[in-house]
Amino acid sequence: MHLNHALHPMLKLTCGALSAGVLPSLGGALGYLRLGRFELLRPWDGSDTVRRSACYPLLPYSNRIAHGRFAANGQVRQLRGNFGDHPHPLHGLGWQRAWQVDAHAPQSCRLSVRHRAQGPDAEDWPWDFVAWQCMRLSEQGLHLNLGITNLGTQPMPAGLGWHPYFERQGELQLGFSAAQVWRSGADGLPNECTAVPEQWDFSTPRPVGAVGLDNCFAGWDAQAHLHWPHAGISLRMEAGPGLEHLVVFTPPAPADFIAVEPVSHLNNAINFSTPSAHGLVWLEPGASTERELRLLPSSAHQENLHE
Repeated sequence: MHLNHALHPMLKLTCGALSAGVLPSLGGALGYLRLGRFELLRPWDGSDTVRRSACYPLLPYSNRIAHGRFAANGQVRQLRGNFGDHPHPLHGLGWQRAWQVDAHAPQSCRLSVRHRAQGPDAEDWPWDFVAWQCMRLSEQGLHLNLGITNLGTQPMPAGLGWHPYFERQGELQLGFSAAQVWRSGADGLPNECTAVPEQWDFSTPRPVGAVGLDNCFAGWDAQAHLHWPHAGISLRMEAGPGLEHLVVFTPPAPADFIAVEPVSHLNNAINFSTPSAHGLVWLEPGASTERELRLLPSSAHQENLHE
């Protein structure tokens, strides 16, 4: 695979058998995460498309806002579309901006992005903010921190999360427990919260199969487990406080990946009668919020740890 490093230079992090690549200019995304030779995340394909990266940050909101329209501080706001002809703006703006490298060491890096709500950029988000992310490898795994500060003069709604992709690589198994799941209408927006049906229940880890999910789970236990039996490799995802929602996306063939996305709020939470009840936070001017995620791999076969 040819990776276009001239278009998007990659920062490399290493710690023991773990290695990671970071793409500051491509949405501050991860290009890869490896345990020895094994790809723990679907690796970047070298294109100029952040949706083909390994994982990217979600901010200042996750998933969709219905038709880009919502009310805040007594005003109706309208965002422009950011995903082709899709009717709902998607995943905020952090994934579509180049990030600045603030620090880079062999095992870690810190990136930031500054948004000014001026001119056309105000149609992406009507408040000024600065966001940052720290990525650090340890012997245990990859530690991610993502934060945002409201630099505007009014309270700002905010949400944070991550969008990691995992290759199926055979019968990928997934496990997580959640209290409820949101069913979506034909418009792709959540409209009904129900108990988790049997076909969507991964409380006992099992092969993902063709379950066909693109749904937000609520009240998950902040841990997800992925296991590739043929390789004897497992990955435990541990979410810190404030990531009480999990979006699971399992597209049909020929797509050979799934996405398991820990996020702070429900899709389109800003248009519910009580957004804060669904995880959205309101930041006063100058206030910040931060979230943490850990990706912790393990191997049953020591040979996977060597190049």
